[in-house]
Amino acid sequence: MVLELQPEDPRSVGPYSLLGRLGGGGMGQVYLGRSRGRRLVAVKVIRPELAGEPGFRARFAREVAAARNVGGLFTALVVDDDAQGPVPWLATAYVAGPSLAEAVAERGPLPIGSVLTLAAGLAEGLKEIHAAGLVHRDLKPSNVLLAHDGPRVIDFGISRAAEATMLTQSGMVIGSPGFMSPEQAEGGVVGPPSDIFSLGTVLAFAATGVGPFGTGSTAALLFRIVHSEPDTTSLPGEIRPLVERCLTKSPALRPTSSDLLAELGAGQVAADWLPVPHAEELSRYEPATVTGPEVRQDQKDAAQNRHRPDNPPRRNRHRPLWGTAIAAVLAIAAAIAFLSWPTSLSSIPDVRGDSLTAAASALKSAGFHDIPYLYSCYGSGNSGGVVRQDPAAGTHMARTSPVHLYLEADNCHGVPNVIGMNLSDAADKLKSSGYHNIPYLYSCYGSDNFSDVVQQSPAAGTRIVATSAVHLYLQADNCHAVPDVIGMKLSNAAAALKQAGFTDIPYVYKCYGSTEINAVVKQSPAAGTNHSHLQPVYLELQATNC
Repeated sequence: MVLELQPEDPRSVGPYSLLGRLGGGGMGQVYLGRSRGRRLVAVKVIRPELAGEPGFRARFAREVAAARNVGGLFTALVVDDDAQGPVPWLATAYVAGPSLAEAVAERGPLPIGSVLTLAAGLAEGLKEIHAAGLVHRDLKPSNVLLAHDGPRVIDFGISRAAEATMLTQSGMVIGSPGFMSPEQAEGGVVGPPSDIFSLGTVLAFAATGVGPFGTGSTAALLFRIVHSEPDTTSLPGEIRPLVERCLTKSPALRPTSSDLLAELGAGQVAADWLPVPHAEELSRYEPATVTGPEVRQDQKDAAQNRHRPDNPPRRNRHRPLWGTAIAAVLAIAAAIAFLSWPTSLSSIPDVRGDSLTAAASALKSAGFHDIPYLYSCYGSGNSGGVVRQDPAAGTHMARTSPVHLYLEADNCHGVPNVIGMNLSDAADKLKSSGYHNIPYLYSCYGSDNFSDVVQQSPAAGTRIVATSAVHLYLQADNCHAVPDVIGMKLSNAAAALKQAGFTDIPYVYKCYGSTEINAVVKQSPAAGTNHSHLQPVYLELQATNC
């Protein structure tokens, strides 16, 4: 929903005039903007206190540059930015639809068919984001928009620009409580599996109206995410197993976006993918219904001036005749302008398989001159050819509307399989294939092969550009099996854990209804879990004053 600009809001940012507010968050305010060519965009203006922090602008510029490489049909494309202006900002394609958070709040949870379509679209969007070497870090219902042709992921990647600043300022962790991954909640290294965990929480919210870790304070939510199992009992059977795999605590055991797409299947989004009550909401966000607040204000002012007591109408017996003549001339001019106006609807030609030059020529011949394009790796084998177009061929659109083209890049490589290799050998193999951006993380995955790669993302065989990151997850060598201390008194439980190598043992007393006062009722991780001795083992004990 577009809200009116406030007195303190700017009226323009860069080359865009601002029409209203779309929303806001921890990083800044989002406005509906309009280019000089009357194209609608979403303009995100960064908070001044963030922009003033040392190093922020450089980080912001790097992240936005990477985000410009993200394509696909299920992300909001970055079309413009300025990291060095009075305040940093970026502009993305405007998506005519509500956020998932708004849709569920106003119309209730989505039916299972819509949730499955949502899952496939978000998985494909994350695949594009990860292929560009980015991690979203803040996937949540308010960062998912619902459009007539499927969902869109927004705000991908740029959270990292604020991460160092916000951690330094207040010890905060970037992300939204209730939709974060365990490793993100603990301030650990965050990779693509973190987004998969967040995807599971978003799908659970879409299907039930609540997150799988419930509601409550930030501290309570983060504790549950790290130490409690998600509540998936209300999920439909068709989606529950998939969501539960996404919500696995261990990053290495979660599916990749490619795994999810293989399970869900990729296909054309049906025109009726949203139920009628939710689909009816989309009309409120269509460009034709979005009126700039300054226009509405002008109309209000004109209406007020017509009835002001100190501005009575003058009597002029010739005015009605002149008014009629002028009205007639204006009506004729309007009719001529309407018939000759270049924004009349035209059918978009099919340019799939064409080169960029040929596709642009065909589109311009049909009257379409706004042709954004993006090169990425789609596996089509047709280097430089159009793989997808949005909107689809045959769609009737105004000629001023953009037609997005997605072309096969010529610097794509298949990611080699490095599972089971040590870090040095895996890095050498990846570098020999052209990949030099190789983030890695040691953790306890249950493998007996210490220091070996347990999981890689993207998966082996995935075709991505050589500048993209390949994340590696390796088995740590300081892992121990957590002993079973359920039912023990605190002193005995602590002694058993310390004997097993665990010395960080936070605990809390709660009322569980157990008759064993001061005894351990819950432990996290569970008994038998391979866990680093550097990480805490949390205990919950039966309180005495219940």
